[in-house]
Amino acid sequence: MKEKALWIKWLTVIGLLCLASVVNAAQLVFSQDGEVLKTVTLDDMKKQLSTHQVDIYDPQYGKDKRYIGFALHDVMAFAYGNSWESKLTSDVNFIALDGYQAVSTMDKLMEQGGYIVFRDVDTPEWELIGHNQSNPGPFYLVWKGDKQTPKQAYPWPYQLAAINTVEFQNRYPAVYPAGVKKNSNVFSGFKIFKARCLKCHALDQQGGKVGPDLNAPMNILAYRDSDILREYIRQPSKFRYTQMPDHADLSSEQVERILEYLEYQGKLGSK
Repeated sequence: MKEKALWIKWLTVIGLLCLASVVNAAQLVFSQDGEVLKTVTLDDMKKQLSTHQVDIYDPQYGKDKRYIGFALHDVMAFAYGNSWESKLTSDVNFIALDGYQAVSTMDKLMEQGGYIVFRDVDTPEWELIGHNQSNPGPFYLVWKGDKQTPKQAYPWPYQLAAINTVEFQNRYPAVYPAGVKKNSNVFSGFKIFKARCLKCHALDQQGGKVGPDLNAPMNILAYRDSDILREYIRQPSKFRYTQMPDHADLSSEQVERILEYLEYQGKLGSK
C-alpha cells in the first residue's frame, strides 16, 4: 500500500510537469517523496534570489560556455526552506521534460559549485545540445568544479522541470538490491548503475524513461550476449547512432560489477 501511495503521488508530479510544459515552461516543481511542496516560476526566483554569471567548461558541449543562473543552494533553500540540508532525505531526483531522471546523493548537493541556469550568454537563444540537438531550457543544472562532471556522477540535466527529494529505497524499491551486503560485488554494481545508468534506464519500470527497461518484461542478459554488452556499455557509439554516451572511463571490473548487478536483478524478476 505504501508503494502504491508513493506512485499516486508521483503521478501527480508528472501531471504537474505536463501542465508546466504547456502553460509556462519556465517553472520548476519541487516535491518531497513525491508530494508536491511548491511550484515556482522563473520570475519568482528572479525576485527572490541573486543571479550569477557562470563561466565554465561545459562537458555536454565540449567547450567553454557562459550562463546566467542561480546558485543551487539558494534554489534549494527557496524551495525547501532554510536549513534544507537537515530536512531532506538521502537522494535528490532531477527530472527533465523528456523523462530523463538524474539521481544525486545529498553529499554531492552539499558541495558548492552547482548552478541552475536559465540563460545562455553566448547566444540570444539556447544553443542546441546533445545528439538530438535539443533546446536545454527552461533550466539547466551545471557545475563549476573541474571534477564535478557527469562522469563523476554529478547531475547535469537540461530541460530541468522538477526536483524531488527521495529516500532511494522507497522511491525505487525494484532497483535497490535490499537482499545483498553493501560490500558485495552486486551492491558495487548497483552504485555504478545508479550513478551512470538510472538517468535513462529503468528496471521493472522504475527509473529513467529515455532508454529501454533493462529488466522488464525480460532481463537484458537473457537476450543479449554478455561479451557484446561489455563492449556496448563502454562504447555504444561503436555499434550505433544513439543518445547513450560512451563510458570509456569505466574499468573492466566496473563493467563486470554492472553485469553482476543486472544478473542479480534478473533472477529476482524471474521468481
